[in-house]
Amino acid sequence: SRAPPLLKLSRVEELPPFNLCAAFNLDVENPTVYSGPNGSYFGYSVEFYLTNSSRSGRDKENVSVVIGAPKANTSQHNITEGGSVYYCPWSLGQSECHNIEFDNQGKPITLNNTDYQAEVKSHQWFGATVRSHDDTILACAPLYSWRTKEDMPQSDTTGTCYLSVKNFTKFVEYAPCRTEFINEGGQGYCQGGFSADFTKDGKVVLGGPGSFFWQGQVISAAKEEIIKAYYPGYFMQSVEGQIQTRQAQLKYDDSYRGKIFPLIILPLPLLSTHAGFLCRLLESELRLGNMGSYFGYAVATADINNDGMVDLLVGAPMYMTRGSDSRLEEVGRVYVYLQRGPLNLEPTLNLTGTQVFGRFGSTIAALGDLNQDGYNDVAISCPFGGDDKQGLVLIYNGFVGGLRDTPSQVIAGQWASGTVPASFGFALRGAKDLDMNGYPGESRPIVNTSASLTVYPTMINPEEKSCSVNNGNTTIPVSCVNLSFCLSANGKYLPDNLDFQVEVQLDRLKHKQKGGVKRALFVDSQQTVLTRSVRVRNRERVCHDTKIYLRDDKEFRDNLDPQAAFDSHGLRPILNYQSTELIEQKAQILLDCGEDNICVPDLKLAVHGDRKEAYLGDDNSLTLTFNARNEGEGGAYEAELYVVLPPEADYSGIHSFSLLSLSLTCSYETENQTRYLSCDLGNPMKSGTSLWAGLRFTVPRLKDTRKTVQFELQIRSKNENNSHSEVVPYRLEVVVQADVILQGVSRPDKVFFPPPNWKVSKSPQVEQDIGPAVQHVYELVNKGPSGISHTVLQLSCPLSVQGQGLLYPLEISTEGPLNCTTNHSINYMQLKVSNQSLECILMYDGGKLFECFNVYVNTCLQKVVYTFARVRQVLNSLSRSVNTHTHTHTHTHTHTHTHTHTHPSQGHMRLTDICVRLEHFRETGTVKMSHRF
Repeated sequence: SRAPPLLKLSRVEELPPFNLCAAFNLDVENPTVYSGPNGSYFGYSVEFYLTNSSRSGRDKENVSVVIGAPKANTSQHNITEGGSVYYCPWSLGQSECHNIEFDNQGKPITLNNTDYQAEVKSHQWFGATVRSHDDTILACAPLYSWRTKEDMPQSDTTGTCYLSVKNFTKFVEYAPCRTEFINEGGQGYCQGGFSADFTKDGKVVLGGPGSFFWQGQVISAAKEEIIKAYYPGYFMQSVEGQIQTRQAQLKYDDSYRGKIFPLIILPLPLLSTHAGFLCRLLESELRLGNMGSYFGYAVATADINNDGMVDLLVGAPMYMTRGSDSRLEEVGRVYVYLQRGPLNLEPTLNLTGTQVFGRFGSTIAALGDLNQDGYNDVAISCPFGGDDKQGLVLIYNGFVGGLRDTPSQVIAGQWASGTVPASFGFALRGAKDLDMNGYPGESRPIVNTSASLTVYPTMINPEEKSCSVNNGNTTIPVSCVNLSFCLSANGKYLPDNLDFQVEVQLDRLKHKQKGGVKRALFVDSQQTVLTRSVRVRNRERVCHDTKIYLRDDKEFRDNLDPQAAFDSHGLRPILNYQSTELIEQKAQILLDCGEDNICVPDLKLAVHGDRKEAYLGDDNSLTLTFNARNEGEGGAYEAELYVVLPPEADYSGIHSFSLLSLSLTCSYETENQTRYLSCDLGNPMKSGTSLWAGLRFTVPRLKDTRKTVQFELQIRSKNENNSHSEVVPYRLEVVVQADVILQGVSRPDKVFFPPPNWKVSKSPQVEQDIGPAVQHVYELVNKGPSGISHTVLQLSCPLSVQGQGLLYPLEISTEGPLNCTTNHSINYMQLKVSNQSLECILMYDGGKLFECFNVYVNTCLQKVVYTFARVRQVLNSLSRSVNTHTHTHTHTHTHTHTHTHTHPSQGHMRLTDICVRLEHFRETGTVKMSHRF
């Protein structure tokens, strides 16, 4: 016999350690954590191991966990990453593991005085599969290879397994795919042990997905016969009673039997029949469009509806569905089949993951009846899910209809993913009672509770004051009612006495309402919360009585909503999640609303304003006067005027013209980017009430993109029936109004021609050679309030008379956002210009810039056209000595400044146009332009 040597392993921080989590009653606050060597894949497979003494319940310390690390290095000679299996005793807080030496052979064998390597154990992935039954542990290396002949370089990946029996006193190898023949088409690539399990009666079942050109096969034998057939040093063994699936037709090549079902799911002897059925099931899912979903990657069986027949769960961790943007997302899915008869599986539920790339359904484990409700539960992993991709394990409870579609508990891994994914939940095992408390796993006993809360009478009459409370030295009569709460508890394996913390809250939701005042208090404490420690014997009921009273109605506003007395109790973490933890009971306040105590108001609202138009660029003060009426049979409780402001408006205050206006209170608030005003209209606003008041606003932020702005007003109350009035809109038309004036001056105002001592030059070089200079200045002023844009000022100037030159355009210059164009060349003779250069100046009042609006002036107001008519009278006075005709065509405001060159002539004048365009002419803006002739 060989005892496992002790090897103390410290936790390696670089690797996510293996976490032992043992439905809603699993104790996740005190997990047992095991760690393995860095890079060993410690935790790739896990299994519980219970010795005979622990199984009988006499020795809890003999419960342990067996953990596979398929890439671990061992002490075997010349073997790299052969893999290992660790034995980890289970107890709270202990994390020490020991290596189990299933196989310590690594040296080559000697044949005819020649050493050769018959076995290839490096990278064999020993520990990739680990299972236990009674005192036997099965561990497999599916990538173990074997050379059938010493002179052959090739090796067959047959796989091998080892059994530890009688609590590590004996180790036996079982390699049913290893033969003395080269047989690639047979079992040469078997990979036996890729999946493995024990049947209920202890038979070993192995999956070999590579046999028969990857058709795969399943092999089974009794462990007693395996032990009998094992002889140390012999590679071949014949096991009595071993059965296995045979090679099928060629069309079943690459079907991977024994791989896609990594758990041997049906514990019956007719393995080939069942495996064929599962292949047909897979084909059915693929026809439904699930190709590539890895349907069958994980499989588990459990009687989840307690009908005595084993049901089937199949994982498809790469299942894809379309997200909200219609793109495919990989979320994973688990298919649930209920067995209605022998091999008659009915699909009943599809559980779809919610974590993209989380691989939901990678592992499925039967857990047994965690909450002791008579139905078995299961765990499903999502190893790359969670906020930090740390991995999740979801617990689903069984019931008479199968499996519930909502998890009762979600367990998150403790380690965020780094360069290596944490993969929490990659391996799962359950259905073992580790702490001997009658519940499988590391789970807590379940407490089923039943609570009741009673308020009587259910109607509180504020006029009947049958109780009293002390306020200092004063006794105050109050209206009161009785309150009683009762609590009972039961469950399996519970102590005789259970302690609960019970909390009774009055008007629980009032603190969530703005300005909400709780309306009821306990008579004894004059508080809104009563907390009691209650001890309940298992399967018994306990009750407590007290009184509550109604506060003075001047202290609160809400008379309509029934008062809710709220009872909460809890025993964490073992309270059954299906038990009612929160109970609510209501009592009504008696109102003056008839026999049925139901108030039905009829709310009417009329709104009037002191203006119908709002001008762009103006503050636009506005007063809205409203008339609020209640024409119904009952009062409107907590009645308010609700005003929604447009984005362009601001609230200024209350317009004081009536007694109500003086007493009106309003709050100005913002919610979800909507600004609104709420004004108190009374509590209650009694039947027959008619109220007049006014509200002041400004509307300064108008835009020319909107034709109207709208206020919305409504009366709202807390009544259950007919609580609101109709919404009354008040609209303002957006209007553009601009007062535009054009002014001008000529410098000089008169020109006498010819000037003294001036002679005509046949070859003029400078501007003095052709005549005296004349400068025209035009000023276009917008007195607002609105701005206009894209204005065009058109100037027509006479250049010649009867074929003789009159004006010579010498120069145009601009500053600012002016664009001047002409249909005649400027200074076409290239004369030298004096320093008295032409200036075209854009001026703003006070240096202020105003917002520009895309509105054409000649389409806005008749007032603008009249203003331009007045401009022409000014220009006529400028043309007494120089015949200059000015025409304005406006889309914006402009300033022009002209300079003229003249020759004495008479008769018909040819005109050239100088067009000045201003891109931004703002309200109360001034534009000035000059040009020289």
